[in-house]
Amino acid sequence: MKANGIQRQLLLGGGTVAGVLIFLAIIVAVQYIILQHPKRWDLTGAGKYTLADQSRKVLETFKDKKIPLEVLAFYETKDQAARETARDLLDQYKDVYSDFNYSFVDPDRDRATAVQNKIDAYPTLVLKAGKKDERITAVDEETLTNALMKLLRTENKKVYLLKGHGELSPGSTETEGFSVAKEQIEKQNYKVEDLVLMQTPSVPEDASILIVAGPKTDPLDPELDSIKEYLKRGGSLLVFLNPFKTPKLTAMLKDYGVETRDDIVVDRMSRVLGGDFLMPVVTTYVKSPITKNFTLASFFPEASSVKAAEKPGPEIAPKELCLTSQVSWTISEEQLQSGKADLDEKTGMKGPISVMAVSTVTYPESPKQAGAAEKKTTGEPNPDASVKESQASKSGADKAETEPSKPKKARIAVFGSSLIAANKFFKLQGNGDLIMNSISWLAEDENLIAIRPKSSKSQPVVLTASESLAFLVIPVFLIPLAWIMLGATVHVYRRRSVNT
Repeated sequence: MKANGIQRQLLLGGGTVAGVLIFLAIIVAVQYIILQHPKRWDLTGAGKYTLADQSRKVLETFKDKKIPLEVLAFYETKDQAARETARDLLDQYKDVYSDFNYSFVDPDRDRATAVQNKIDAYPTLVLKAGKKDERITAVDEETLTNALMKLLRTENKKVYLLKGHGELSPGSTETEGFSVAKEQIEKQNYKVEDLVLMQTPSVPEDASILIVAGPKTDPLDPELDSIKEYLKRGGSLLVFLNPFKTPKLTAMLKDYGVETRDDIVVDRMSRVLGGDFLMPVVTTYVKSPITKNFTLASFFPEASSVKAAEKPGPEIAPKELCLTSQVSWTISEEQLQSGKADLDEKTGMKGPISVMAVSTVTYPESPKQAGAAEKKTTGEPNPDASVKESQASKSGADKAETEPSKPKKARIAVFGSSLIAANKFFKLQGNGDLIMNSISWLAEDENLIAIRPKSSKSQPVVLTASESLAFLVIPVFLIPLAWIMLGATVHVYRRRSVNT
């Protein structure tokens, strides 16, 4: 009996030890798998530790082109807090692109590497891709992604801002200036310059985009002709309109499939959100490259309606992108001045109303001249050279006749509001992203169309009218009323219990 008891104890003890060993082996195996295949989860509501869509797209471009990235982070060893903050950000990029490699260097201890990379201040990050490099001193997602975009760009595209008609000023930091928008455009690595068409015969050949930002008077007829010639060359035009101000400009836009009216949009939804009746809120977007996966609300202060023509001309493809709420409508200039904002069924339109539209216009390339390949000669004629030139000219003419001509496409984007691009409203919710997406589309940089790196500042929550009413009624009325009724019920029940 005693031997059997000892045997049972040994068996039980052995089973326990085996179970513990198996459990430990499982933990070690799981830990090994985790170390070999690390995975991050961002549990913050604002996605603080998740890269923005644009950052991921830029990294995917490097991945598609198989361009490895190297980052040298020059930090003092004693600056541990800043190093860990930078390491956490760099790890997010590493998670998206495995060939994104980084290392920390103490410039005081490793002077050779610091001198080789011309480091004279720190912290400094040096980003290298092939033979190109960029350096940044502000370590945040926006700055780092912009530096990566510079490494990708093979040409410097120019954006021209039309001047001379009361447009938003890129040099002004006031509420109605254009300095914030200009800064963001330059961060996308475009070169921004002013253009006075009254002083130049045409839009420069190197113009990637021409921006007309809220003119208060119409451009002159020769200026409009220059803009038309620019579009025929396959140019891109971005217009921010002021209601009732530019009839000639709006008439020109109609030729390209974008129609506007002498009206201004009134929106009750804006008032619910604490805004002005004349600042429509847009949460409905028509699918396009500009609005793909776009979920942010945008605000259009003092906007006129912008529609796509129902019967555009041949080779013209207009499209409405931004629609206001159903509780919006348009009023005329007379109604606005008189203070009567009610819907006039005869002259006004009921929401949803389009306040932004784009258009693509295809121009067939002009046929090549057969004699374009001929070369002029000077001095004594050379019979052999003349024969060769004649043959080359004939060959070039035959090739021109057989090669199909490549069409040129002009791109146009029209916002019904100019204030959406002003300093006061550019960073409001999705305004800036919508404008920058439009610029990327106009510059044919579709790979950059995405939600940009987010700010750490809080963003207001946009609610519909019914949701706002629910948030008011439930906590202020229904919940207190429920507690009062529950208290009254308990009180009555206790009194009855005492009486019985």
